[in-house]
Amino acid sequence: MAKIKQKAGMLGIVMGLVVLAMCAISITGLAIDEWTFYNVDTAIVNTETLEKYINMSQPFGEYSESVLGKDGENIENIEISFDTDDPSAVRTVMVVFGYIAVIAVCALALLYLLKMVLNFGLMRFFVGIVGIVTLIAGAVLTAMTAIYCDHAFFSCNIPVIGYVELGRALGIGAYLTCIGTMAGGLGAIIGVARK
Repeated sequence: MAKIKQKAGMLGIVMGLVVLAMCAISITGLAIDEWTFYNVDTAIVNTETLEKYINMSQPFGEYSESVLGKDGENIENIEISFDTDDPSAVRTVMVVFGYIAVIAVCALALLYLLKMVLNFGLMRFFVGIVGIVTLIAGAVLTAMTAIYCDHAFFSCNIPVIGYVELGRALGIGAYLTCIGTMAGGLGAIIGVARK
């Protein structure tokens, strides 16, 4: 008897579209100029006035340059340490997992498209493994970014404004990248788990 090739089901197609959309959202999150921003803890200060003296948002590129160097010259010297008490170690892990998460979700989108064309068991297994890796990378990225923002708190006295307390918070870029990678990984897992 001839073996009948399975067609992609409706759930598989929908999850493929979800993975593609989450890949685009993750890439967009890295490109947006607000990975983190300073949250003003003092209610009497106008944020627009404060923006004249302090850059309120930081893009992912600034963090990447501080870890990798301007042209990537420090890439060989990176040491990964999950020491949450050291802000520079947390920043390094945040940058590295930012790149890992986006590369993983892009590879996942490509593998998922191949799985839809070449619908056989081994490809489903590979997509499932890469989906789990992507989900984990997104979770680590989210945790490290939140920990980094939690440690970044400072107070300053600006002559025109006065005493200001600033805390760092996740920006729209971090939210998009973290949600995109985790949702892309979850969507791929759901797409290959059905039978």
